[in-house]
Amino acid sequence: MNQFIVFGDSITFGDELEDIPFEESKNDPSKFAWPAQLGATNLSWTGLSNCGIRRYCINFSTVHRPNYVMVAWTYNDRIEFLQVENITHNSPYTKDTKESNKLFITIGPWAEPVKQEAKKFIELYHKFFYSDYAGIYNTLNNIYFTQLHLESLNINYSMSFPSYKSLCINDEYIFNLFVDNPAIDAIIGSIKSLYELIDWTKFIFLENKTSNYCGIMDLAKDLNAIAPHNHPSQECHNKYADELRRRIF
Repeated sequence: MNQFIVFGDSITFGDELEDIPFEESKNDPSKFAWPAQLGATNLSWTGLSNCGIRRYCINFSTVHRPNYVMVAWTYNDRIEFLQVENITHNSPYTKDTKESNKLFITIGPWAEPVKQEAKKFIELYHKFFYSDYAGIYNTLNNIYFTQLHLESLNINYSMSFPSYKSLCINDEYIFNLFVDNPAIDAIIGSIKSLYELIDWTKFIFLENKTSNYCGIMDLAKDLNAIAPHNHPSQECHNKYADELRRRIF
């Protein structure tokens, strides 16, 4: 088994590269994406939330114990639910599987291919339960959970964000919103507590004129290398692989 494993979403999977056309269904990640260029096994999947990336990482690494893991987190505005009944029009399981209707689903800022009765729930979720504060809190929670898991197994790892905006609320860095003594059970206090538990030395950030906390999508913007459906193009994957090769190996 390959001892270098990467987890992520469609950005890391390689959507819109030569061998992964956006409009076609896909099973295997791109052989041109940056994980393949680094010789890693790419266990990313299109449409995953950070909850899903955490789940994949924990389940796989518990069983296979790779030497090195790279966790490429996705955008904060996605969340995963475990359904009691399938609200989509398809299932990743075969019909004879007992779990055929009890699958995980990601809800994000896109038009969900869901049954009509589920659309109202999604609308209510975005109206009453999601905010940038909720998004960053959930992301930090997933990071810390994954950090504890990998460290408990003595697995070396790195992490990344798609963009510096993952650390922002209304274009303001979250750490600039911390006050000296926030109420520990209030929103900012809870976010601050999680933030300070994370080992930020494990993150690989790029730098540009805008931020010192950039990711692959910021690089894609700088290079003007964004494909039509907002995934990094081949030029960006190549540049990003070069940077990670320098930083990891």
